[in-house]
Amino acid sequence: MRIFSAVVFDMDGVLIDSEPVIRRAAGLAGEDFGKTLTDALYAELIGLPGPRVEAALLSAFGPNFRLDEYRVSFQRHYRAQIDAHGLRTKPGIPALLAELVASGVPIAVATQTRSGNAQLALTVAGLLEYFPVCITGDQVAHGKPAPDIFLRAAATLAIAPSACIALEDSEVGVHAAVGAGMWTLMIPDLKQPSAATAALANEVFPEMLAATARVRELLRNGVAAPASDHPPV
Repeated sequence: MRIFSAVVFDMDGVLIDSEPVIRRAAGLAGEDFGKTLTDALYAELIGLPGPRVEAALLSAFGPNFRLDEYRVSFQRHYRAQIDAHGLRTKPGIPALLAELVASGVPIAVATQTRSGNAQLALTVAGLLEYFPVCITGDQVAHGKPAPDIFLRAAATLAIAPSACIALEDSEVGVHAAVGAGMWTLMIPDLKQPSAATAALANEVFPEMLAATARVRELLRNGVAAPASDHPPV
């Protein structure tokens, strides 16, 4: 029997319905430089660490694309979008977080987003109070799909990774969580996973309410499975 005692959440697309806001800001920033960020290109960027996002943008827009100026433009549009529209939580997330905190279950955020943007997003969404532990992409040497972010989250919580449930929406996030040894629930957001990624995740759910119900069940009952359900990736 595998018993679970902590939950680690990705942020964008899991805790917060932020991907449409990020998509809009990224597109507007591209327009500032005469570039079109297509849906197909954006889908390729979801969940990637910063250096890989930048490499993809240079590949799509040319080696002379002004990345530094694009970053500034993105931050301006992102802040304007959330100032105007706010950030919604995913269905069932506030209730689950309140229950976990009230029950004393350790929880953490493990997000690719840089610290400043993560703190801002969690604050705007009204979730910051739940997460004294928030591990961000700029706090580790290697971003997702490497397991570093999830391993650091578990270490900060002082919980073995094998006793953690991870919730992820992206393919790179699933690889990172599984690689860390966590029981990984995938809830695809803007992009459906490949068959290989869907098979890699321990469980896949079509929407967040089903996943939050499963988290409660796992914490209560565990699973009849060995700790090494998947080899590290």
